[in-house]
Amino acid sequence: MDPDRNSTTIIWTSQTQPLRGLQRPPSDGPVPATHAKKTARGKAGAVHDEPPLIDTTAKLALRSKRTERLLRRQQKKESQKREVGVKSKIESFLGLPPELLTVVLSFLLPNEVLALRRLNQFTKEFIDDCDNERTIGNLIIQRRYTVLTQCFPLPVPFSVVQPAASQQALLMLAAWQARQKVQRNSYEHIQPINPRLVCTCMSCVLAWNNLNVILDLAHWQSHLDNRQPLPTIPRGAAVGGSQLTYARILQAHLNTITRTIVRNFRWHQQKTTTYSSSQSERLYHLTDDDIARETDEFLERYGPPSYQPIYMRDNYYTEEAFVPNRKWDKDGQVWKYYPKWPMPHQKDLAWLTARFVPQTP
Repeated sequence: MDPDRNSTTIIWTSQTQPLRGLQRPPSDGPVPATHAKKTARGKAGAVHDEPPLIDTTAKLALRSKRTERLLRRQQKKESQKREVGVKSKIESFLGLPPELLTVVLSFLLPNEVLALRRLNQFTKEFIDDCDNERTIGNLIIQRRYTVLTQCFPLPVPFSVVQPAASQQALLMLAAWQARQKVQRNSYEHIQPINPRLVCTCMSCVLAWNNLNVILDLAHWQSHLDNRQPLPTIPRGAAVGGSQLTYARILQAHLNTITRTIVRNFRWHQQKTTTYSSSQSERLYHLTDDDIARETDEFLERYGPPSYQPIYMRDNYYTEEAFVPNRKWDKDGQVWKYYPKWPMPHQKDLAWLTARFVPQTP
């Protein structure tokens, strides 16, 4: 028998796979070159054709009423934990400690503090307290009106004058009050000083007159802006204190100064035929930022001194910036203020005592 006739010939194609038992066992010999090239080419093509893997795994959104209830419950618990951790009893600025509330109020303008005083009973009692009112007023003055407070000191109350040294009795002498009558008649547009409430020494009388003048000057600013004539008062005719009110007076006068400087500069620019056209800057080199800042820092720059008192309203037309009690030092290029208050008041009382008290032999 021919052995070739009984043998079976198996033809392998790319669609068929050899049975496991019929696979050729691996040989120790070298791999044919054609097979090696084909395998390497196939691997290279596979690596080149496959895109890089990107992990797009994401958490599935839970959309059900049950999960929404659980989520709301969890958020409520977390919010309660946070509230317990940082819970504060302060619900508004009125709940702040007095020391901190005083500092906060000192950043307001004087008119804003006075308006806040009418908010409710608590703010009225807090601001009206003597210590709080004095502290708030002093902080506002130190922050905004350091120049004006030196130019416009407060007169000394009559109750502060020492009665033991007979100074109160000297101020009430008929001879001394007769001299004060000349001052009262000269300033017919301001409220006369009450000798039983305010010290009537020359320094205090001058301080009283200056404070009343700047109040009256601030009152008639709208007339001056619109160039309306001011009402005059016949000579001799009568015209019907706190630290915070004092600060409000300084605020009103600072507003008067800035309005007057801007108004006069505008008129100088418009009326070049009447006024000198050489004025190219405002008085004290006032800028819009200085006006918006609402402090008197610009008054530390060079400007004309105020030596002449304002004893009648006709002076309002020509007075641009009324800042008395100081003079310009040419050598130091700074303003020199008169002796610090109340030194002038004490000197006047000493002079009054030496003049009217009889000398004992």
